[in-house]
Amino acid sequence: MEYKLLEEQDLELMLDFVDDEKTKYNIENLKKFVDTLNNYGFIAKEKNKIVGFATGYLLLHPDGRRVFYFDAIDVMSDYQGKGVGTSLMSYVRDYAKSIGCYEMFLVTNKSNTSACRCYEKAGGISEANDDVVYVYDFGDDK
Repeated sequence: MEYKLLEEQDLELMLDFVDDEKTKYNIENLKKFVDTLNNYGFIAKEKNKIVGFATGYLLLHPDGRRVFYFDAIDVMSDYQGKGVGTSLMSYVRDYAKSIGCYEMFLVTNKSNTSACRCYEKAGGISEANDDVVYVYDFGDDK
């Protein structure tokens, strides 16, 4: 299994990637994503097939410190429970550290137990029991 940044030569392979929500990717949107400063896509690739996909964003604090926001991870169903997600998560964590981030963070639900296990296996720590996430939904404009 190869873990790496999503690059332009991989974009065509993303058209065959199937996540739990059956997201449909297209080359134009993927290209915009990878070409946008501080956007990062990461893939788990076996042979010539993408089986895992993660996204994140580099954020700059006003004091100059860099932090990495881990946004999402998906692993194709045939590869779930085999360590692909944990390994991809570890790759992202190590990458964020290598580009000078002082921390990486993410938001998930405690009810998403498989994701929580993945994040914990990759070294993530959840210290608070009172975290609250507010979402402002502007409609479905996918």
